[in-house]
Amino acid sequence: MKVRLALSIATFFAMLAPVMAQDSLRGLAPADEYFGHYNLSVLGIANTIRDAGARIDGGTDPHAMFSGPLTFATDAIKDWEGKYPADPWIAKDLLALESVYLCVPTDEGFQLATQTESWLIADYPNSDQAAQGRSELAVNRIPYMPQQVQAAQASAPPPTPYQAYQPPSQPVYLPVYQPVYVPVYHSPAIPSYAIPWERYIAMRAPFAPRY
Repeated sequence: MKVRLALSIATFFAMLAPVMAQDSLRGLAPADEYFGHYNLSVLGIANTIRDAGARIDGGTDPHAMFSGPLTFATDAIKDWEGKYPADPWIAKDLLALESVYLCVPTDEGFQLATQTESWLIADYPNSDQAAQGRSELAVNRIPYMPQQVQAAQASAPPPTPYQAYQPPSQPVYLPVYQPVYVPVYHSPAIPSYAIPWERYIAMRAPFAPRY
């Protein structure tokens, strides 16, 4: 019985070997190869991204998914791409990763989605996934607003209405200063040799003004 089981397993791997070799020649990663620090296979990467999205939709803290399973998947994709850069499944998983990030309407989610889309455009610019990711990012950019801006707008006082300048109905003329000259009267000089009668006449004479 054990011999028969061993022969069946050997036959299965013998049949699988040509398929795996053909996949390697086409640039596809083998199904039994593991990538990244957390040893995820190609199927494991796709399942991790899908399960993280489902858990976020179910109410799990998104930050826990960002720093946990999705970080593991990102690390594995980088290793995967380093070994099999022509594998078309990489672009598909990057698009799935971006979609999960966009499901979280926060600063962190939008920033991670933007980084993933930049990665997708840089390494697979002609893929359908790059174009689809660019469209999804543009759609989600419109309602998105950073939390810092929202908080600042909530605490800012309402703007005062603009009031246009209204000119006065009648011109206002300011008084112009004009000097006023006050005459100063000086009594005529009376010579010391004048007789009393001349002194009397001189004192009775009108004063001549000087300006």
